[in-house]
Amino acid sequence: MADPGETLGDRSALQEPLTLAVRVKNFYIEHEPACTAGFFIAGFLFDMLAVGRIDCVGIIIQQASYLFLCALLTGLELHELYGGFSPPRGLRTFWRYHTAATHFMLGTLLNIYTVFYFKSASLSASLAFLLILAAMLAVNELKPFKTSGTTTRMGIFSLCLISYFTYLVPMLVGSIGTWPFIGSMAAAALVMGALALLLRRRLRGHPYAIWKHVLIPFASVLACFSCLYFAKLIPPVPLSISAIGIYHEVSRVGNRFALTATRPRWKFWQRGDQSFLARPGDKVHCFVSVFSPARFKDRLQVRWLFLDQATGWQESDMLPLDIIGGREGGFRAETIKSRYQPGRWRVRVETSDHRELGRIDLTVSEDNSPAAPQSYTILR
Repeated sequence: MADPGETLGDRSALQEPLTLAVRVKNFYIEHEPACTAGFFIAGFLFDMLAVGRIDCVGIIIQQASYLFLCALLTGLELHELYGGFSPPRGLRTFWRYHTAATHFMLGTLLNIYTVFYFKSASLSASLAFLLILAAMLAVNELKPFKTSGTTTRMGIFSLCLISYFTYLVPMLVGSIGTWPFIGSMAAAALVMGALALLLRRRLRGHPYAIWKHVLIPFASVLACFSCLYFAKLIPPVPLSISAIGIYHEVSRVGNRFALTATRPRWKFWQRGDQSFLARPGDKVHCFVSVFSPARFKDRLQVRWLFLDQATGWQESDMLPLDIIGGREGGFRAETIKSRYQPGRWRVRVETSDHRELGRIDLTVSEDNSPAAPQSYTILR
């Protein structure tokens, strides 16, 4: 028979309250999928706020360092897989976690590029690409992927490498377009070619391994990325729209712009006078602020389109917009439409290689009320 004292002691131990750490751990185990999704969303939102300018030297160096370490660890993993590498005794404990370290760095890079592309994208034009990138970011966090082989990781690494040069090369040459894009692809191919040559020396007797684990994944990602670019689905990094709106009047006040609108305050979701009430003599002003890196010069195109009920969107005007980079709030400018008719209009901002950077829709109606509308002015 059990000792009553022991039984009482066991029961009292079971009834002791759990510590906060234990309760948090238990909650995470019981709700792991929801917690993982929550951390993923919170991390992305944090990076949206925390990641600084795309031309920040510190962020550029951080990405280069992560790419170098990912290439090094994945290369050593291939070397080990084919029997040519054994970690030194002092590094064996760390080597056990090299896959987790690679995933951490790939996840960070994917997060950064997703933020950059998201800021630079016109969702209507680049939604498909952003969904692909977000899917890759989510897959990187899944357990099955974390136990997969080097081929899948090299595919994610290839996407990060190409994304890195896609914005770095245009930033260095100071413009975007087909030739800077080709230069970006060539730079990524040179880096991957150098990695393949280094591995070839280490993996003598296994030439197919380099094709399987390095060159084929990279070539596949490069081909898909190029197709998406020429289909104009890749956001035009390093440019991004900081602000865009429709106003009744835009004027310069010192080093700021005064934007005059007449929309009711309760239409807070509109950017200026998107429901444009036109009186005789009114002009439609589109104010736009475009962020670009320092020493960056390019020419954008601002297209005004009118919706014809029979034939669809018809181009009315195309105006050039020369931008100069470096200003924190973006390069500010306006385009003016003085000849228009009632109906639905769209203003689309495009890059020199005809990729959509942003758009805004508006509806023009005649204002026949006897009293002039109240207006208010904001400064930018």
